[in-house]
Amino acid sequence: MAHFKVWLRKHRGASDPTIKLYARDAAHLIAALGCDPERWEPAAIRSFFLDRASHCGNGTVEKLTTSLRAFLRYLAVTGRCRAGLADVVPGFASWRLADLPRYLAAEQVNRLIAVCDGEVVARRRDRAIVLLLVRLGLRAGDVAQLRLDDIEWETGSLRVSGKSRYEVRLPLPQDVGDAIADYLACRPSTCPSDHVFLRNIAPFRPFRNGDGISSLVKRLMQRAGIVAPVKGAHVLRHTAATEMLRHGVPLEKIGLVLRHRGIDTTARYAKADVTLLKQIAQPWPEVL
Repeated sequence: MAHFKVWLRKHRGASDPTIKLYARDAAHLIAALGCDPERWEPAAIRSFFLDRASHCGNGTVEKLTTSLRAFLRYLAVTGRCRAGLADVVPGFASWRLADLPRYLAAEQVNRLIAVCDGEVVARRRDRAIVLLLVRLGLRAGDVAQLRLDDIEWETGSLRVSGKSRYEVRLPLPQDVGDAIADYLACRPSTCPSDHVFLRNIAPFRPFRNGDGISSLVKRLMQRAGIVAPVKGAHVLRHTAATEMLRHGVPLEKIGLVLRHRGIDTTARYAKADVTLLKQIAQPWPEVL
């Protein structure tokens, strides 16, 4: 399993959370089918996938498909199983861009920021985190891994390295920079970590991953009385993209800020402006 993790990091540019997820699914496959991949049969692999998928949500099934195919390709490349076994893992029928992005309304965003008002350390930290998510569309993991050296105060920019070690510099809005500076002014000094954001309970360690950031956002949304179909940090990423679109930012630039690999991913947000879509929609007499 250690070699599989090295292969993921070296050849796929996978992040630590992704490597952990893929290794976990690979371990479950080995536990179910045995330690000799050369003896694995396509029908057994397919049955394992279908059994796991029947107990998972759509998002988890998609990740399971990707992780199992990656593991089987690794085994084939290293000569530990027959070639082509990755193709027996069924594709999951979930069409990209088929649904509308889920985001918060401007009034909800204002309420979320308002519940972070206050001079105590926790409120200052929460405000800085929320503004980073909703203004720059960062992922929860980006915020958890943000280091002090990533903030370039002289140039007013922020260095972010997210999925696949794809590093970019983003402009740091004034209100976001002010919020971070206010938090750093009272940030616990007993922790030697260079992570920007620390937990508020001693010994004030940094967040291990994005799950802690997402849980924090969920609590803030509950405190603000925000009822939304999706709770967590990722809804703020969708919100940031939608707001940029409404302010006339081209899709190409939105994609750069969000660090999308392809324009098709960013194009999903073009459907968020329903008012604009109504203006260009063609009449459909048959439904009248």
